[in-house]
Amino acid sequence: MIVKPTRDEINQRKSDWKIITNRMNIHRITPEELASKTPYSLDLIKKGISGEPIPITREFVRDCVIKAFRLLEVEMDGRIKDVNYVKPVMDLSYEEYMERMKPPPAMPPKQGNFWEWDE
Repeated sequence: MIVKPTRDEINQRKSDWKIITNRMNIHRITPEELASKTPYSLDLIKKGISGEPIPITREFVRDCVIKAFRLLEVEMDGRIKDVNYVKPVMDLSYEEYMERMKPPPAMPPKQGNFWEWDE
Protein backbone atom coordinates (compact mmCIF):
# COMPACT_ATOMS: atom_id res chain seq x y z
CA MET A 1 0.00 0.00 0.00
CA ILE A 2 1.43 3.36 -1.05
CA VAL A 3 0.84 6.21 1.37
CA LYS A 4 0.54 9.65 -0.20
CA PRO A 5 2.41 12.36 1.69
CA THR A 6 0.38 15.12 3.31
CA ARG A 7 0.59 18.73 2.16
CA ASP A 8 2.77 19.55 5.22
CA GLU A 9 5.17 16.72 4.39
CA ILE A 10 5.43 17.90 0.78
CA ASN A 11 6.14 21.46 1.91
CA GLN A 12 8.76 20.23 4.39
CA ARG A 13 10.51 18.19 1.69
CA LYS A 14 10.59 21.19 -0.65
CA SER A 15 11.95 23.37 2.15
CA ASP A 16 14.66 20.83 2.97
CA TRP A 17 15.68 20.63 -0.69
CA LYS A 18 15.98 24.44 -0.75
CA ILE A 19 18.36 24.24 2.21
CA ILE A 20 20.42 21.60 0.41
CA THR A 21 20.43 23.68 -2.80
CA ASN A 22 21.56 26.73 -0.85
CA ARG A 23 24.47 24.75 0.65
CA MET A 24 25.38 23.45 -2.80
CA ASN A 25 25.59 27.03 -4.05
CA ILE A 26 27.64 28.18 -1.05
CA HIS A 27 30.13 25.31 -1.40
CA ARG A 28 30.00 25.34 -5.22
CA ILE A 29 29.10 21.68 -5.44
CA THR A 30 27.42 20.39 -8.59
CA PRO A 31 24.63 17.80 -8.52
CA GLU A 32 27.10 15.29 -9.98
CA GLU A 33 29.56 15.87 -7.13
CA LEU A 34 26.77 15.56 -4.56
CA ALA A 35 25.63 12.30 -6.14
CA SER A 36 29.16 10.91 -5.95
CA LYS A 37 29.45 11.74 -2.23
CA THR A 38 25.99 10.57 -1.13
CA PRO A 39 23.76 7.51 -1.60
CA TYR A 40 21.31 9.38 -3.86
CA SER A 41 21.32 9.10 -7.63
CA LEU A 42 21.91 12.12 -9.83
CA ASP A 43 18.33 11.86 -11.09
CA LEU A 44 16.84 12.09 -7.58
CA ILE A 45 19.08 15.03 -6.67
CA LYS A 46 18.15 16.94 -9.83
CA LYS A 47 14.45 16.31 -9.20
CA GLY A 48 14.74 17.51 -5.60
CA ILE A 49 16.65 20.62 -6.63
CA SER A 50 14.05 21.42 -9.28
CA GLY A 51 11.31 21.52 -6.65
CA GLU A 52 9.83 18.05 -6.71
CA PRO A 53 9.02 16.69 -3.23
CA ILE A 54 11.58 13.87 -3.31
CA PRO A 55 11.88 12.18 0.11
CA ILE A 56 15.16 12.77 1.94
CA THR A 57 16.67 10.06 4.11
CA ARG A 58 18.76 10.56 7.23
CA GLU A 59 21.69 8.83 5.52
CA PHE A 60 21.58 11.30 2.63
CA VAL A 61 21.50 14.29 4.97
CA ARG A 62 24.31 12.79 7.08
CA ASP A 63 26.50 12.33 4.02
CA CYS A 64 25.69 15.87 2.87
CA VAL A 65 26.79 17.29 6.24
CA ILE A 66 29.87 15.11 6.72
CA LYS A 67 31.18 14.27 3.24
CA ALA A 68 29.85 16.88 0.83
CA PHE A 69 29.65 20.11 2.86
CA ARG A 70 31.99 19.16 5.74
CA LEU A 71 29.91 21.00 8.34
CA LEU A 72 30.79 19.00 11.44
CA GLU A 73 33.36 20.57 13.69
CA VAL A 74 34.17 19.34 17.18
CA GLU A 75 35.48 21.51 19.97
CA MET A 76 38.27 19.98 22.03
CA ASP A 77 40.46 21.75 24.59
CA GLY A 78 39.08 25.14 23.60
CA ARG A 79 40.00 24.72 19.95
CA ILE A 80 37.77 23.88 17.05
CA LYS A 81 39.15 21.09 14.93
CA ASP A 82 38.01 20.02 11.50
CA VAL A 83 36.38 16.69 10.71
CA ASN A 84 39.66 15.50 9.18
CA TYR A 85 41.28 15.32 12.60
CA VAL A 86 38.40 14.28 14.84
CA LYS A 87 35.96 11.42 14.43
CA PRO A 88 32.60 13.06 13.65
CA VAL A 89 29.41 12.37 15.55
CA MET A 90 27.52 9.86 13.44
CA ASP A 91 24.30 9.46 15.40
CA LEU A 92 22.58 12.83 15.04
CA SER A 93 18.91 12.91 14.13
CA TYR A 94 17.59 14.05 10.76
CA GLU A 95 16.54 17.38 12.28
CA GLU A 96 19.98 17.96 13.85
CA TYR A 97 21.71 17.38 10.52
CA MET A 98 19.29 19.76 8.78
CA GLU A 99 19.95 22.40 11.47
CA ARG A 100 23.66 22.23 10.67
CA MET A 101 22.92 22.88 6.99
CA LYS A 102 20.77 25.95 7.60
CA PRO A 103 22.52 29.28 7.14
CA PRO A 104 23.56 31.11 10.30
CA PRO A 105 21.04 33.62 11.64
CA ALA A 106 21.33 37.12 10.21
CA MET A 107 22.56 40.02 12.28
CA PRO A 108 19.89 42.25 13.82
CA PRO A 109 18.97 45.24 11.65
CA LYS A 110 20.81 47.71 13.89
CA GLN A 111 23.57 46.71 16.23
CA GLY A 112 23.91 49.50 18.78
CA ASN A 113 27.20 50.67 20.18
CA PHE A 114 27.86 49.79 23.82
CA TRP A 115 28.45 53.44 24.64
CA GLU A 116 25.25 54.68 23.01
CA TRP A 117 22.59 54.95 25.69
CA ASP A 118 19.00 55.96 25.16
CA GLU A 119 18.36 58.53 27.86
